[in-house]
Parts: sequence; C-alpha cells; structure tokens
Amino acid sequence: MSRILLIDDDPDVRASIERMLRGGGYAVQSAGSGEEGFALARHGAYDVILSDMRMPGLSGLDILRKLRDVRVDTAFIIMTGFGTVDTAVEAMKLGAVDFVQKPFFRDELLMRVRSASERRQLARQVDLLQRQVDPAGSTQALIGASPQMQRVRDLITRAGSASGTVLITGETGTGKELVARAIHGASPRRANGFVALNCAALTESLLENELFGHARGAFTDARASRPGLIEHASAGTLFLDEIGTMPKGLQAKLLRALEAGEIRRIGENDTRQVDVRFLAATNVDIQSAVEAGEFRSDLFYRLNVHRIHLPPLRERGEDVQLLIEQFLARYGGGVITGCTRRAWDALLAFPYPGNVRELQHTIQRAVAVARGPYIEPEDLPEEIIAPRSAAPALEGSVAAARERAEREMILATLGRNSGEVSAAAREMQVSRTTMWRLMKKHGI
Repeated sequence: MSRILLIDDDPDVRASIERMLRGGGYAVQSAGSGEEGFALARHGAYDVILSDMRMPGLSGLDILRKLRDVRVDTAFIIMTGFGTVDTAVEAMKLGAVDFVQKPFFRDELLMRVRSASERRQLARQVDLLQRQVDPAGSTQALIGASPQMQRVRDLITRAGSASGTVLITGETGTGKELVARAIHGASPRRANGFVALNCAALTESLLENELFGHARGAFTDARASRPGLIEHASAGTLFLDEIGTMPKGLQAKLLRALEAGEIRRIGENDTRQVDVRFLAATNVDIQSAVEAGEFRSDLFYRLNVHRIHLPPLRERGEDVQLLIEQFLARYGGGVITGCTRRAWDALLAFPYPGNVRELQHTIQRAVAVARGPYIEPEDLPEEIIAPRSAAPALEGSVAAARERAEREMILATLGRNSGEVSAAAREMQVSRTTMWRLMKKHGI
C-alpha cells in the first residue's frame, strides 16, 4: 500500500482529501502546516507528498526547496488554486512531478496520485536494478559507444590496474568524477575507501585543514586533534577535483605527500606516513597554467603519470541518443517512455555547452513536466527548442558586427604571437581550450 503525506492548512479541505485518498486504498498521514509537513517528510518514508501551494509559514514551494536540499526521494505534487498556474510551473522546475488545480474531482486527484506513486516505485526498482547490474565504480556508468568513449574506458582499465597518479581533464559536466570512481573500482584498492574533495569549494586555510588535518590547540576552536582527508583515505583513493584552483602554497605541501608519502598535520612537528592513491581532475588548461606560472610544474608532472581526457559531448554526437535513452529510463519511471520526433530533433541538434550534466538535467526536467508518455518540444528549455543561432542574423546587425570584430581580434592576436596559440590565449586572458574553441567557431 502506497503511503501519502497530505499537507494543507485548511482542516475541512484536509479532511475531504483524506477521505478521497483512503477511499482509493492509500495510507494517509496529514499535516496542518508547512513546518509540520516538512518534519514528517524529512523523517518518514512516503511514496507521494501532496501539498497545498499557499500556506502560512512554509509554503508548498518552501517545503519542496527544503526537501530537495536534504535529498528526500519522494514524488511531490502541488495543489494550487485558480490563477496560480505560473507558480505551479515554478514548482515543476524545482522537482515537483505534477500539480492539481483546485477545485478538483475525486477521480482526477486519484489518477494523479496513482500515476506519481507508480512512477516513484518504478524509478526505485530501476535504480535498484541499475545498482545491481552497474555498481558504482564500473566503466559501464560511462555511457557512450563512440570511439572516444571506448578509448576512455580502455584507459580507465589500464590506469586502474597500474599504480601512479591520474590526471583527468575535460570540460565541466563531462563526468570526471565518474571516471575517478571507475578507476578506483578497477584498482586493487577498490575494497577500501574512495574520498572526493572539491578544491575550488574551500578557502586556502580550510582546504589545508581538510587535506592535512590539525593537532589539538593548533588554532582557536581546535579542541581535539583531527585527521585530514589524506589520512582518512589511507589504503584507498583520494580524488581532488578542480586541482587547478589549488593555491600555490598548498601545492608544495601536496607535492611532498605525493613524493614521500608523508604529511604533517597543522600544528604538529612530526610527520605521518600515508598510503593513498591520488587522482586529480581539472576543467582548465593546466599546461597553460604551468606556462603562466600559476601552477607548479613539478606538481603537474607528478600528477600527470596517467592522463585521461574526456571529450565534450558536442564532439561525440553519436552518444547523445544513448544518453537520452538512459536518462529516460532513469527518470521516466516507465511512464515517460520516449520523445516525439520534433523533440528528438531538437535534443540531438543542441550542442550542450554544459555537456552530459546539462543533458541529464534537461531530461529530468522534461520528464517532470511532460503530460503524456512522450516528451514534447514544449517540455524542453527554450534555448533547446529555439536556439539563438537558429535566428537569421542580418548582415548589419549588432550580433553580426560583434562576430566579425571577435574574429578580427583573434586573427590579430595570433598574428602578433606568430600563430602560437598558448601565447595568444594568454594575451586575450582566456584558456588555451577556449582559444581553440573560438578558432574553431570562426573557422580559423
């Protein structure tokens, strides 16, 4: 029997909906306020949450945001009054699976609840089967049949069985952490921990503390000693994401840990031996950063024992359809089973500057707002169904002039630097990857 949580501040409406749901064979628990509803939702296991949009205190949207922040895995349906459909659409963008407009008929409410409940249960079954067939750390999590992805999987297998550090490069959203987990899963260390840290998310002092730990009394509030993540990953793997943002002062300390296998906690004199395999990832042109003096060359060469580059999605278009089908199976719950021809054409033609992550979120959102078994063009973001490049540019338009000026600037900069791309990129204050992309865009 599916469990439903009903949240509505009107006791008469709440009593009426409870009767409808119980008559439909559901187990119902209700809350008279947003605060009470959130507390129940956070600690209970519900198949569907049915919440009024407008309530004193926490509104339906507030509850949805808070549940998303704490990652509660439940189908969420918004109940909205006449004239608030725009707000309901906003709720769908936040992750609600459906909305029902008051006043509603009993059959309509039960149909929407039943659909949401079945989709949630099917999604959980698919997720369970996926974990059994494709466990975390498997190269099968990297979807794609293109030659580029076949090479990536081959490199993962080789790097996993070998020793030494691995540097994973690629644009944002290409799946660098998936690669790191797959390397760990293919390594002799797979029985031990995989620890991930985003170097860009912390200040220099916090990052140092996270990596190396501290001794008791090393600074204010250091009431007890604490091991860092390098020690925590002992006998396992430590993945350092966005390594290119690491401050140079910390780079020297990290190099010592890589070369000598020893670290010193903040506030301690003695060193500690560690046995950790380091994996690092970056979405910037780290070689250009080395040339510019922004990243230590000795650390770069120490990290670059094995190199795996993830190509952007636009360079492996044959994989887009496979990814869409995978995400439909993951989020469609067996209810949303495909796309119309026009939706397919739009999805396949879009370049996805945010790569696989952008495509994943696009399908997740489309599944949430789709009204039938197929995703329609209107279920997709505006930039996909009406890309700016599709609009005819007038010869004398501002956009055309800007494009001409950009191309002329790139040509002039390359000319001043004798065609050296790295030097031209530094002069234009962009990464070498961006420079190559601009050159490709303008046919240079």
